[in-house]
Amino acid sequence: MSKASDNEEFALFWQTHLRGTGHYLGNLDKWAGPMTKSASRAFAGLDPQPAPPISVPDTDLSGLPKPAETYRLPAETTAAMTAFYGQPSKSPDYLDYFSFPHLQTRLYTRTGELLKDRAGDLRQDHSCHRLLVGRLTAALAEIYVTLGKEQFEREGWHLYGGCHNYRSKTGGGSLSTHSWGIAVDMNPNENPYAATKTTFSGVAIGIMEKWGFLSGGRAWGLDWMHFQAVTPNISAGSYYAKNGLPKNIVRA
Repeated sequence: MSKASDNEEFALFWQTHLRGTGHYLGNLDKWAGPMTKSASRAFAGLDPQPAPPISVPDTDLSGLPKPAETYRLPAETTAAMTAFYGQPSKSPDYLDYFSFPHLQTRLYTRTGELLKDRAGDLRQDHSCHRLLVGRLTAALAEIYVTLGKEQFEREGWHLYGGCHNYRSKTGGGSLSTHSWGIAVDMNPNENPYAATKTTFSGVAIGIMEKWGFLSGGRAWGLDWMHFQAVTPNISAGSYYAKNGLPKNIVRA
């Protein structure tokens, strides 16, 4: 029977190999967690290669990647989201760690704990679907550069409420979009679920939309903390009901 130390040494060997091929982006921590599994699937050609960490300058947007001209997003139904993103579960194999990349601005959890770098600190609320991690990082980076550090923190974009969370929607019923790790909550304490106003500026929300993340507040008139990579069921009288979805987002 193999010992725990043997498993750690094999994990280190495999992480080192995957790093050498350009597939593994994390620390050599001897732990075959979500990033190692994600890299292994990418190495085998089963999944796209996860995006590398983004270096964010203070004022220059030229170093950022470019958003897609069109994001095709599934409808907010269990069948459509599963077909598009994979089977939801408490520990799916498609998660990757997420954190804001600027050295002077780190994300905080809902309990005020400082999140570590993109290699992760093993908390599941520090992970999103790997297909969205690069986009989400780039969106927050552009908000940071566009608003500046002071306004970025005034609006509360550095306050993180979680991404992957296998659960039902608030109020019960079908699974939440968080169950797939395809929705993120930002600054939840100042933007609680039932609030009708938000700390987030229209400029910042527009940047999130440009990167393919739709606003819960604009979809339903509440839940302003919530941004998702799914076309929502739109409430009558809401911003999206009156103005339509952004032109760069269409239903898959």
